[in-house]
Amino acid sequence: MSKKVFIRESSGLVRQMGSKHAFAKVLALIVPISLYYTLIYSPALPAANWYIGILISPVIALPIFLTYLKLAEYIPRSSGEYIYISRIIGPLPATIQGVANIISTPLLAAILSQIEVTAGIVPTLQIIGLSLHNSFLLNLGTSILNNPTYYFLASLISLFLMWIISISPQRVMGNFLFIIASMQVIGSILVIYLFSQGRSLFEADFNKFSTMFGGPSYSSLASQGATLYSPSFNLLQTFVFSVLMLMWLFVWFFGPSYFAGEYKQANKSLKVGMLSGFGIATAIIVALTYLTADTMGIPFFNYVAMNGWGSSIPVSSGEGYIAWAGVMALGVPVLAVLVGILNIGIQFVAGPLSLAIPSRVMLAMSFDRILPERLAYVNPRLQTPLLASVVALGIAVFFEVAILLLGLSISTIALVAVLFIYQFLQATISATVAGFKGIPGVSLSDKEKRELKIYGSLASVVLAISVMVAIGYAVVNPLYLSMVLSGSLAVNIGLIAIIPILGLITYFVSKRLREKEGMDLKVVFKEIPPE
Repeated sequence: MSKKVFIRESSGLVRQMGSKHAFAKVLALIVPISLYYTLIYSPALPAANWYIGILISPVIALPIFLTYLKLAEYIPRSSGEYIYISRIIGPLPATIQGVANIISTPLLAAILSQIEVTAGIVPTLQIIGLSLHNSFLLNLGTSILNNPTYYFLASLISLFLMWIISISPQRVMGNFLFIIASMQVIGSILVIYLFSQGRSLFEADFNKFSTMFGGPSYSSLASQGATLYSPSFNLLQTFVFSVLMLMWLFVWFFGPSYFAGEYKQANKSLKVGMLSGFGIATAIIVALTYLTADTMGIPFFNYVAMNGWGSSIPVSSGEGYIAWAGVMALGVPVLAVLVGILNIGIQFVAGPLSLAIPSRVMLAMSFDRILPERLAYVNPRLQTPLLASVVALGIAVFFEVAILLLGLSISTIALVAVLFIYQFLQATISATVAGFKGIPGVSLSDKEKRELKIYGSLASVVLAISVMVAIGYAVVNPLYLSMVLSGSLAVNIGLIAIIPILGLITYFVSKRLREKEGMDLKVVFKEIPPE
């Protein structure tokens, strides 16, 4: 069989971003005020020490963070883990990672569009409406939340807006994310300021707020939550708490690596942006955790996390920090408006990234001839892989419809497990292997190889233990099982199991098709793809 000459073309992507854009992409995925979505598991961990647990999480995340920092520095190419895995370990595990990403990140985008409605748009309308005595805004927010049709349409519109941002030129998208991320930093600091006023003020503000709707008092909810809280220290529960914080918050710093080929002076920009973003996010998350425990009180928080704070109150406790801080700001309209506006984009930074990331993965897989070549098309005006972005949107819309209209129920911990097993863990293993074998086309010193061995090995251990602990603890804690692995167990297991099957099928079908065309895929993976 005659072999065709394999020629790579330019990717078409343009270097147009800097450190502030890398910073924004870290803050886009480590969203401090989405801390709520991890803390709601606290009732299943009544003896976990929040103060210790939240300090452990960023520490055990450090090996993973440093591994990614090194990989992004040595291989500054767009599409992140796919390039690391494919060039260091091989095309088959990389294809599995690529398939995992193409399925999981649009699914994540669909979930984030729903969270944007429930924890961003709705509470902003309600809190501003209550503070300004504007019944239209209050009723509009409540209607969106309670009417399934309105909720679906609002989520779908949110998803499409996220996609529009995701296909914008990277400088435009990066600047947008930087503005929203900066607003969230300021908004989070405002929430911290309000919570720093102390429990007595929160209790008084909550009682005044609840009385408006004939709801329960703070003390009654806190007393009922006493059974969901233990002042004693339990090491295992504290460690599980830390692992959940790690999985939900502290490993979501990888956003910039998927666009590494689109940064000016990539080595410096990525390092500065990722370090500053991770550091600021960590400081805010730790402060919010401490103040939530001190100001709201863990018994009160645990009770409302499970049961809400009363059906007569239109503002749901499940709306998170905008609602909670808003309760303390109702008497000062300026503060209430700022709490809502500054934090309204709670997931409007993560959503566009969750649609842009799989487009970069499809671009790289297309260049490697694993996927059809047409998916490598980069629109010269938008400087974005447009066809791949349309595919990502289609997958996200499918999940949006399936979740909201067809009753599909996927536990978010199952989604995170997919990312941990097939994405993060394969990347850190790749770094470890690179510490021994090196990276094709990259000259590494002995010190750099040693760092990859150490960081990669530690990170791999942390990731493997995290998945085992997060899922395994459900065996001994029924309440934890019902909260963390909610939804259909078969669907959750099926999602985790089907990824490698689809990856294997994709790789071997592509390999066979390329052989018929006279192309050896092994040759393709011997070089780093274009920038």
